[in-house]
Amino acid sequence: MQKGGSLKMKKIIEADVVIIGAGVVGCAIARHLSIVRPDKKIVVLEKLSSIGMETSHKNSGVLHSGLHQNPKFLKSKLARQGSKMAAEFMKRSNFPVLDCGMIVAVSGQSFLGGPFSLWSLMSLMKRGREQNIKFDFLTSSGVRKLEPGIKALGGIFIPNVWVINPDQFVYALYEEACINGVEFFMNSPAKDVYALIKYHCVFTPERVFHAPVVINAAGLYADDIARMAGFGQYKIYPWRGEYYEVVSEKRSLIKHLVYPAVPPYYPGKGIHLGPRVDGRLFIGPNARPVPSKNYYEEDKTPPEVFLEAAKRFLPQLELEDLRWAYSGIRPKTTNDTKENDFIISLDRRSPPMVNLIGIESPGLASCMAIGQYVDLLLAKYFCK
Repeated sequence: MQKGGSLKMKKIIEADVVIIGAGVVGCAIARHLSIVRPDKKIVVLEKLSSIGMETSHKNSGVLHSGLHQNPKFLKSKLARQGSKMAAEFMKRSNFPVLDCGMIVAVSGQSFLGGPFSLWSLMSLMKRGREQNIKFDFLTSSGVRKLEPGIKALGGIFIPNVWVINPDQFVYALYEEACINGVEFFMNSPAKDVYALIKYHCVFTPERVFHAPVVINAAGLYADDIARMAGFGQYKIYPWRGEYYEVVSEKRSLIKHLVYPAVPPYYPGKGIHLGPRVDGRLFIGPNARPVPSKNYYEEDKTPPEVFLEAAKRFLPQLELEDLRWAYSGIRPKTTNDTKENDFIISLDRRSPPMVNLIGIESPGLASCMAIGQYVDLLLAKYFCK
């Protein structure tokens, strides 16, 4: 018996690139490589029965500008590049794109508690300037001009922020990758990964894949895959974000994304008002650590928490307007409020393996730029 199981019992498939994980990041990398490396055989392994069923599905669909990220971080650069690429890609693919922009506001209630929220807004503005992100300063009347129902002392407006349907986005990336010859294997969890001299062996329950290049884009489980391949330095901490939906006619009161001004070290971007492309309105997400990577519905946060956060800007809301909708789990690399960057690392050079660890928000916005970045990391290997 060999590592990963008996070769006699498994079908061997040869490829040039194996991508582990068919979420939005894995699909974006596969699509990009299929365009710029058309001579390479690319396969994608997904443990579930379909694409994009975890973090890629359970999010707000916002294409962020990178404003909330540390300007020195890789994720801020990739968000700036990737969000524009994603919005243009979705428009070309004839999927709806909500060109709504983002208001980051300071509520009167938060200001009464001290100048902390104003300091948070000033910090975000500083980050925006460092990244050359276009934004406009808003007075109270400026906020009302954009959103008549919102109560705020002021804020900023970032026009280049969009909302898409994340499921449509993943499908569009997947479909184009398939057209370009990428082969996807569903119900194919990676059970073992190890390197020989010139190629990797990636074992699934039914097959073993031989490929010189392996890309670990397994999202919440990327640390597990990395550990299989001999890289034990990574650990992912699951943090859950929950969403409540505004189910009354008050959903029509909001047309833009409305975010609170939160400090740079905040674990998320704050409970916000988020319209969707289908006309629905959601409140969330919060951000809290959970004990496991599939802890989606246990121990739900009470609606009063979300109502309190939303009423700071939209006082018309009442408890009966809200209904628990869903939650998503983000793969953070810290278990506290410390800021953390994406890890996209060429951890083995011969044969090459790239690990993508902690691709949380703004992963959806960044994914198409991530595809380009991974290709650049591997460029000299592809040219051999």
